Amino acid sequence: MNYHKSFQTIDTQVVGEAFRIVVQSPIAISQENIVEAANALNTQFETTKQLLLNEPRGHRGMNGCMILPSNVASFRLLFFQHDASTDFKYEALVATTTALIELGTIEVSENDMYTIETVKGIYKVNVHLSEKKDAVLSVQLTVKPALVEEEFVVVDGERRYIVLEKPQQFKALVLEELADISTWGVNESTKYSAADGVIVYEKVDSEVRSVTFERDGYILRSPSVDSTLALLAVLGDEAVQKNNSIFCSCIEIVNKHEVGYEIALTGYITGIHQFVVDSEDPLQQGFVIV
Repeated sequence: MNYHKSFQTIDTQVVGEAFRIVVQSPIAISQENIVEAANALNTQFETTKQLLLNEPRGHRGMNGCMILPSNVASFRLLFFQHDASTDFKYEALVATTTALIELGTIEVSENDMYTIETVKGIYKVNVHLSEKKDAVLSVQLTVKPALVEEEFVVVDGERRYIVLEKPQQFKALVLEELADISTWGVNESTKYSAADGVIVYEKVDSEVRSVTFERDGYILRSPSVDSTLALLAVLGDEAVQKNNSIFCSCIEIVNKHEVGYEIALTGYITGIHQFVVDSEDPLQQGFVIV
């Protein structure tokens, strides 16, 4: 065996969605400008990114995060993802903040506030720590309302979703009907190929249960912040006090301000990994099982 590359990552999950935070790798980003840095990550290192997204093999649901120092924020966050996924997820702010604090990579802030520099702008988050200040209980952030534009619901002015009520062919959006829901979602995703995702929902009292399909028909394991905002835009605040996934995770609206909705999410570290690449391995980039 001849290991010619090695990587260290922290894996986390936020309301069921997985994030792989790269803390050591051959990826070298030297650009100080965040847009130039994101462009370098998006246009280079393709083999390395594929390996990080596809290991353990077949993992379509993994999202990649690169952490770098920042001159204007607590840290800089870049994204890489599978082709059919969106290039920004609010859940990644929670995943990275949690991992960096709990592993002692960044200093604990005296006022519990942290700032994160991304290609979409600088985001502020408020962290609720345990009494011993050794665990992150939740990360709170404020997100802007989505807008309905013709047939789409647009989040942050750029991510476009189709929102549909549960078709009558399903008794309910539940795991027992997952196979049929999945087949239906793949067809709808193909029909609405101009959208970043298709969201199907059903009302349950003052809450909703929803399933989000990404562009290739993949089902998100979380209720998704973007999907929650899209449902709020379509159904209103009273109907969407809580958005539940069919995998028993939920996103709850904590409060509403003039600037947007306040939500609090919890991230969990699920693993700290070291990957190596054997130069003789014929499948170095891994693969996704479909």
